Parts: sequence; structure tokens; C-alpha cells
Amino acid sequence: MPRFVVDEGLREHAGEFAGFSGMADLVEHKPVDKLQYSEKFAWTNNQYDPINQGLAQYHKAKPAWIFLQAISGGIDGRRSLTHASLVRRYMDNCGSWKSSYRFILAVVKDLGNTPFFQNTDLYADEQYIDDEVREDAVWDVFFTKLSGVQEYGFHSGIEKLMWSTDELNGSLASLDWTGLRRELEIKVPEWIELIIKSAIDEGEFFSQNLDYESLSSSEIY
Repeated sequence: MPRFVVDEGLREHAGEFAGFSGMADLVEHKPVDKLQYSEKFAWTNNQYDPINQGLAQYHKAKPAWIFLQAISGGIDGRRSLTHASLVRRYMDNCGSWKSSYRFILAVVKDLGNTPFFQNTDLYADEQYIDDEVREDAVWDVFFTKLSGVQEYGFHSGIEKLMWSTDELNGSLASLDWTGLRRELEIKVPEWIELIIKSAIDEGEFFSQNLDYESLSSSEIY
């Protein structure tokens, strides 16, 4: 869900877990041990994962936003989920839309893509990964992306994006993926045009006053 919708609940949890210095278990209220990532350990223990490796490098990359552009696009479900989550994290840390419109444009453009998952990407209580588990994963990726679009609408003051769920009619309420993709064929171009027009009107669309290529991550992140 978009952050502005759950902000009150987040503040309640923040107070509830204020005594913890790091991550904590929501149910048991116990601290979660930090695990240091090691590429050597991952390879020697047959645990190497390219997305985990990429995330480890993301936190070292300068500027970090280059990584966001590098992993955009494609239909790999885990990659798409990672990209949308990091774009949302970026916007939340910036608290602005001015350095985020390029990233959210990439998210919007891929809204109608059907994510692909290997069986090993998914988790279920039973060993067998059925169609329902796979379909749930597709919706998880989509709602992560759509929540990012709504958060961009919140930061930029574009109400049409902020409440974009209202524009998707019955297919979203009924979780009809095929029908939703048909609606997105219409809405995605409209939303892209809206984002670009807003950035142009505000004088920020690839503004010469803000040279993204030379900025450090601390300056725009």
C-alpha cells in the first residue's frame, strides 16, 4: 500500500518498537540479528543469488541512483519487485518528486508487464507451487509498482496519480489480470504524458539546472 495511506500505522509501530536499535520481529517483539553479506560465503555455500549480489553493490554504488536505472525493465518477477521497492525507497528518502520522475516513468511503463517467476522464486506452505501462488506473486509485484505511482502522485501533487486505483475500474477490484492489462494499455500512456507534462510545467524535465550525471548520491538521495 502507498506510504501516505498507512502513515498512521507506521508511526504507531515506530513508537511500539522505539526501544530496538535495529530490525525486530513484529510478532515476537525480539531483535533480529544482522547478517553481513559476503559474496565469498554465498559462492562457497551454494547460496549465490544475482539479485542479492546486486543489492549489496547498490549500497556501495556512487551515486546509488545509477543502480535504479540499471535494473529497470524486463519481466523477471524478483527483479521487477526489487526495482519498484527501491524506487519507492528513493522517493521516501528524498521526500520529493524532482529527482524521481525518471524512475517512476520506468515503473509506469512496465505496469502492464506480466512478471515471470521460477518455481524457486516462490514460497508456499506446500512443496508444490500451483497457479494460485504464482498469480498471487504477480499481484504482489503489480501492487508494489502501483503504490509507487500513488506515492509519486502524493509528492508531486498529481491527484490523478495519487488515486490511480480509482481509474482502473472493476478489473482491479476483481483481480482480473487480463482485464486490467487492457485498461493499462489506455492508462499507462495517459499517466506517462501526465508525469512528463507536470515535470515540464515545473521546469524540471531534464533541467539543465540539475546535472544528474555529476551529482553524488548524497546530493540527490
